[in-house]
Amino acid sequence: MIVFGILSAAFLCCICCGYKSLKLAIDVIDAAADFLAGTKRIILVPVLYFFLQIFVFFIWLWAFLNVASMNEFTPDTNIVPQMKDLLWNDKKIKYMALFMFFGLLWIMAWLKYTCNFICMVAASSYYFNSGPSGEG
Repeated sequence: MIVFGILSAAFLCCICCGYKSLKLAIDVIDAAADFLAGTKRIILVPVLYFFLQIFVFFIWLWAFLNVASMNEFTPDTNIVPQMKDLLWNDKKIKYMALFMFFGLLWIMAWLKYTCNFICMVAASSYYFNSGPSGEG
């Protein structure tokens, strides 16, 4: 009981010392809830961009397999004769693959930050267009 009494006193001290931060966090969550209640369609933006990223990834994967197919294939004699080994001998093809990987990272980051930008613009537009009485 003494240990729990000390822990509860320490917890009370933390709440009293961090009251302003806790109140600010509650106000931010309340404003975010008002924003989502006022603009319900903003929830669809991340979902749309998720499927767009999957679509872009599969297009990139198809193109990357085309680049990888420009290499030399040799039969694998160790385990299964039907298996093939891919030999990356040509430096041009390696650089093409690295460039494609960099392109994938760049396009995915661009899509992610475009989604973030749309959400930020929607939030700031909602904030500056809402009246002092809470009307959107």
